[in-house]
Amino acid sequence: MPSRPSHPRSNGSAAAAHPRRKRAGAGGRAAAERASVPRARTERPVSPRAAADNALAVLRADHERVTELFARFERLKSNGPQKAQLVERICDELELHTRIEEELFYPSIRPSLDADLMDEAQVEHDSAKALIEQLRGMKPGDTLYDAKVTVLGEYVRHHVQEEQDEMFPKVEKIDLDLVALGRALKTRKRQLKGETEAQGLLGLGAFPGMMIP
Repeated sequence: MPSRPSHPRSNGSAAAAHPRRKRAGAGGRAAAERASVPRARTERPVSPRAAADNALAVLRADHERVTELFARFERLKSNGPQKAQLVERICDELELHTRIEEELFYPSIRPSLDADLMDEAQVEHDSAKALIEQLRGMKPGDTLYDAKVTVLGEYVRHHVQEEQDEMFPKVEKIDLDLVALGRALKTRKRQLKGETEAQGLLGLGAFPGMMIP
């Protein structure tokens, strides 16, 4: 009778080693997978001061201030000195705001934004400045005085909406140091305010409630 082929007995230690090799392989794959997952970039928290110095925050603060001044005008019924002072302050605020935008903000962002958007913003500034010049030579009670202030307010509200809804979101995507730009805007605004007060051309000093951020 032919002898049965003998089967070598399994070596227990080898059998035990095989699962360990599989486990090691699985662990290696898991480690590789973990390494391949991109880590979320940790961004440094923005300090409250830096947030307030952001150029867009500086301009939004101007927008809010002048919008409130127009709302005050709408509530005034008399044609006395209070109305004259309020309109003078509106004109002062708008002139300062348009100057810092035209001197610093617009030139910084124009190369990266749509030319039509920037051109329209400039035309809106020019329209507002024309009305401001007219109001400088008028007083409450004059023909079309209130109408000109009302139309100026409409121009400004439209301009603010376009800047904040269309322009500012695009500016946020530009590789631009908005904090440095915002600090430059504040500095220039203080300089302009000081110049106009020294020359006596504007009545900003007569309004202690006006705060330059």
